[in-house]
Amino acid sequence: MTTLRVLGLAALALAVLAPDAMARGAASGGMRGAVVGGMVGGSQGAQTGAKIGVVTGAAGGAAQRAQDRNAMNSESQSRAQYESSAEYQNAQHSDYNAAPPELLITSPADKAATAGGEVILRKDNNPIVGITYPSDWKQKASDNCASALSAKGNAWSMLAILDGVKDKEAGIEKAKQGLEKYLQNIDYDDTVKTENGGLLITGTGKSKKSGTDVVFAASVFDAAPGQLAGLAFVADKNVEDHFKEAARFICQTIRLQKDLTAEKHEVAKPISPSN
Repeated sequence: MTTLRVLGLAALALAVLAPDAMARGAASGGMRGAVVGGMVGGSQGAQTGAKIGVVTGAAGGAAQRAQDRNAMNSESQSRAQYESSAEYQNAQHSDYNAAPPELLITSPADKAATAGGEVILRKDNNPIVGITYPSDWKQKASDNCASALSAKGNAWSMLAILDGVKDKEAGIEKAKQGLEKYLQNIDYDDTVKTENGGLLITGTGKSKKSGTDVVFAASVFDAAPGQLAGLAFVADKNVEDHFKEAARFICQTIRLQKDLTAEKHEVAKPISPSN
C-alpha cells in the first residue's frame, strides 16, 4: 500500500510539472535535430575543419564542401518535388514573409542582402558574428541582425546580436516570450547545452494567426567576449524533414568574432543548392 501511494504521488508530481521539465528528450530528427547537431559542437563553423563558408584550399575542406553541396542539392530537389505535390498544395501554410516571428529582437532586418553571401553582424564597427544562408533564401540584414526566408516562405531564420540580456538563460527566456506571442500549444523538447556553453531550445507549436503546426529552434551563445548572439529557426511542421541539410548548413557557417578576426583575409565562397 505504501509503495502504491509513493508511486501515485510520483505520477501526480510528473503531471503538474511545467512543460520545460518534462523529459521528452532532445530533438533528434528533422530540422530541429539538424540544428541540435549543428550547434552542439560549439557554434563555431570555422573550427570544424570543413569551413563551409570559406575557401581554405585544403583538400579535406574541398571534399567536405562537395559532400555538403551534394546533400543540399538532393534535399532541394526532394523539397521541390514535395512542394509540387497535391498533399502540400492542399495543406495549410504559414507566410513568414508577411508575419515573421519576433523571437530575438523586435526590430527586424530591413535591408536586402546579397543572396548566398556571408553577412557579418557588427557592433561599434567591430565584427561580432557571421552567417551564410543558402542562395535560394531571400535575405535581409542590418548591423545587429540578419534574417532569411526560404523560397516558398515556409521556413524562416534569424541571427541577432543580443543587447540588454544579462546571460544565456535570460536570452532563452526572451526567445520563449517571443514564441508565446506567436504560437499556442507550445511543446518544448529538452533544453540542450552546446560544447561552448550555449543553450538551445527546440519544440513544436501552432501559429496563432494561421493555425499552422510549426517547429522551432533557438540558441543563445557567446559570439564575442561579453557579447551574446541568438540564432532562431521556425518552419511549417509538414516541411521539417525537407530542411534538415539547409538548417545544418546554416549552423555550420556561423563564425564567431575570433574566427572572423583570424580569417579576415580569406575569401567567402558560399555553398548553395545551385552551385
